This record gives sequence, C-alpha cells and structure tokens, in this order.
Amino acid sequence: MTQEVLRKKLDNIVKTDTTRILDQPAKLFLPHRIVILDILYRFGYADFRQLKTALNASDGNLASHLRALEQDEYVKVDKDIVDRRLRTTYVLTKKGYDACLLLQQNLELVLHSGKQK
Repeated sequence: MTQEVLRKKLDNIVKTDTTRILDQPAKLFLPHRIVILDILYRFGYADFRQLKTALNASDGNLASHLRALEQDEYVKVDKDIVDRRLRTTYVLTKKGYDACLLLQQNLELVLHSGKQK
C-alpha cells in the first residue's frame, strides 16, 4: 500500500468513536477487575468465596482488586453474619453499573471498528 492509502485509513480510524475508550478509567482494564465487574453485572451480587473460585485468585490478590473497585465506588460491600460466620458480599453500585455498560459499549466499538461494512 502506498503511504497515501495508509494515511487515509489512519485518518478514518482516528475520526471514529473508538477513541472514547481512552476516557475509561485505567483501573477497569485489569483482567481480574473486568471479570469481577462482569460477574456482578450479570448476577447482581457475589460473595468473596464465589469470586475467589471464579477467578482462581488468592485471598490477598482478590481483596486488593475488590478494595480498588470499592474505593472508586464501583462496588459496595455488605457484611453479614450467617451461621456464625462472616459473609462478605459485593454488589455493583450505580456508578459501577454505568461503568460496565460504557466499558462494554466502548470495547464493542473498538472490536467491531475494523469490520468491513
């Protein structure tokens, strides 16, 4: 391809909506956090043990990801005593739900932008 053709293709890419993904918080792009948000988005809630099993993560690793999401108010933590044991449950906040939707939309734009129409 000539440089002119490549430049036109690049100009078309730059002019698309795919660059909106750059506005997403970088904290959301870690694979474990994407999976956590996806689970909470699809199922409404999950407890610590369920997330740990689903992600095959250590307690400390999972706790640090959940803490980061909680600090930015993407998830809310509920702690209850069930059968004399502490159960920690996580749910998406409104901000977390909106971030999931926006992330999904922006990823779809990027993934489908290269398809020929």
